[in-house]
Amino acid sequence: MKAQKGTSEGLASRCEDLLEIARLVSWCMNRDYLIKNCLNQLSRRLGLRARCALWEGDELKLHCWVGVYECPIPPGPICRESIVWKVVQEGKSVNLTDPRQTDGYRHTLPEPVKIKAIIPLWYADALSQEEKRIGALIVDSGKKGVPISKEDFEYLKVVGELMGSAVGKIQLAEKLVESYRNKEAILKETSHFFRNRIAAIGGLSRRMARLGKSSLLAKEARRVYQEAQELEGHLERFEKYMET
Repeated sequence: MKAQKGTSEGLASRCEDLLEIARLVSWCMNRDYLIKNCLNQLSRRLGLRARCALWEGDELKLHCWVGVYECPIPPGPICRESIVWKVVQEGKSVNLTDPRQTDGYRHTLPEPVKIKAIIPLWYADALSQEEKRIGALIVDSGKKGVPISKEDFEYLKVVGELMGSAVGKIQLAEKLVESYRNKEAILKETSHFFRNRIAAIGGLSRRMARLGKSSLLAKEARRVYQEAQELEGHLERFEKYMET
């Protein structure tokens, strides 16, 4: 009965943690703040070291880490011959409980970490539904070398899914903002171009009206000027509409 009670308490604790992380990812739009808080939550909950690697161009780089590290964290990218790189490319979470599982791989950190869990981070593109891989969550026990339990590994996979979705949401929002800014810049440039052309047409028509000896020419010049004014009005209404 004691074992069952301990198990149920552990499950309840995990659920509370997941709800807290879920609340965070539901409102937070700051990627760095989100990742740091999630890693801190994991480290406190499991008593383990946690770090996050994200894609930057064609490199997978350590972005954030919490916990005690005996050696300085290198600022460079994740080693391409490391098991972390392979796991992220394959997109399948692994729980390394046997040191021999890392045989043949290189290590990125100066201190080889052979016992750890690696959770790929990804999200589904809202338009294409294509899976976008953005990095990895890596958790280990440091010098203790204690394997992560099956229960905690399942917990980490859920947290990784929440983190991936949240970071994906933030990246999509950033793309939308960038797209809007580009659109705004193009509209301003277009408005400036048309305004200059309209001003040129208006000036030309006024000169035609003053210089024209023929009443017909003067009439046509006034008509050109009137069209230019109407075009100017349409442009102003269009600009006001785009600003709303």
